[in-house]
Amino acid sequence: MPEITVSEGLYRQLSAAENQVDEDTLWKMLHQFKRQHAASE
Repeated sequence: MPEITVSEGLYRQLSAAENQVDEDTLWKMLHQFKRQHAASE
């Protein structure tokens, strides 16, 4: 599985919700976050 680096704030939010969120939802959140923060060319 690939290694993912997230901010401390996001890590805390995910840790707090880990029993309520499935892995598929986490991947969708990560994909959306990366699209919003991608460097424009």
